Amino acid sequence: MPLKPSDFAHSAPRSPYRLVCLLTLVAFLFGCAATPEVPADDEEIGLRPVCCQQPLESSPLSQVLPAAHPRTGNAARAKALLETLLAATDDASRAQHPYARTLLDQINERQRLDAANQRLLLQAERHARQLKDSQLRTDELQRKIDALADIERTPPSRTPKRALAR
Repeated sequence: MPLKPSDFAHSAPRSPYRLVCLLTLVAFLFGCAATPEVPADDEEIGLRPVCCQQPLESSPLSQVLPAAHPRTGNAARAKALLETLLAATDDASRAQHPYARTLLDQINERQRLDAANQRLLLQAERHARQLKDSQLRTDELQRKIDALADIERTPPSRTPKRALAR
């Protein structure tokens, strides 16, 4: 059953507030209807992140990343590769300079922390040896104190009268 304009005559807004709400709703709906369709893929409109402008295989950072791995990498090689990348002046390398600087800072910080960790480990081992030596000395001194306490607790034996007569 189709609606006729006369069906809406009795439901007209009675207050200015209702009129404003109705006009806002109509404006919103017209605005949504006029929105152009957005392409689903960023590449259709030419947006690509800077790091993905060239394939990862040919990127200088692709050689650095395995060398910069904390457990399996070679930090000296990674630093050399990063310094080479930072010295390069071509556009592709310049685009990767912020990443290279950040990675180089991270490698330097990791090396600094590793050195501090080694110093602390050596210090902890030295303190552990000193503690063990102190405990051994404490145990030995405690045995001597216990032996002296045992000697003090035992009653003195009577000396023969001959020894006193002199």
